[in-house]
Amino acid sequence: MIDSDAQRVLEAVLFSSSTVLTAKNLATVIGNLTPGRVSELAEALNREYEQTNRSFRIVEVAGGYQLRTLPLYRTWVRKSEPLKPVRLTQPAMETLAIVAYRQPVTRAAIEHLRGVDCSHGLRALLERRLIRISGKDQSPGRPILYGTTREFLSLFNLNDLRELPTLEDFDLKPPAPQAEPGPAQQTVPLDEVPPPEPALQREAG
Repeated sequence: MIDSDAQRVLEAVLFSSSTVLTAKNLATVIGNLTPGRVSELAEALNREYEQTNRSFRIVEVAGGYQLRTLPLYRTWVRKSEPLKPVRLTQPAMETLAIVAYRQPVTRAAIEHLRGVDCSHGLRALLERRLIRISGKDQSPGRPILYGTTREFLSLFNLNDLRELPTLEDFDLKPPAPQAEPGPAQQTVPLDEVPPPEPALQREAG
């Protein structure tokens, strides 16, 4: 398959997919390509889109690729096909923020930080596939550990967890250290960190 054909196939696959596809997934679907080559073809397509002033781009998000419209066209896209907003309660957002920054984290650790029962919020986040069970802790009773999902990254327009906002982004100062801090005190409490705002689905950031 010559490069121009491979580019068009890659474009067609991304255009028809409603989910994020990894370079490995795309290489397998298209065939005779490596993940590295998929990345190169995606970059070439984006250059073409930019040169021809197209209204969309291939974006890297959630560890993969997706074709998204540019924010400039947000108003018209919403008018033509309104997106159902992802609605989370404030307690659920606080729970999600703790999982995002502290993962892998147990329910007990989340409830210690929030000071309330979090079972309902965790169930809601699991149902929305924003968090997942990532294993079990080695402490007595082996409690379940929670972590975020690819859907979480896609919703907040993140390529990986390293792009999460930091304390500096919010102009917040960590609390003064206490004498002989234990392991749980080594990280700044997440209840002081506002969660990021969700991004419009399928919109290039």
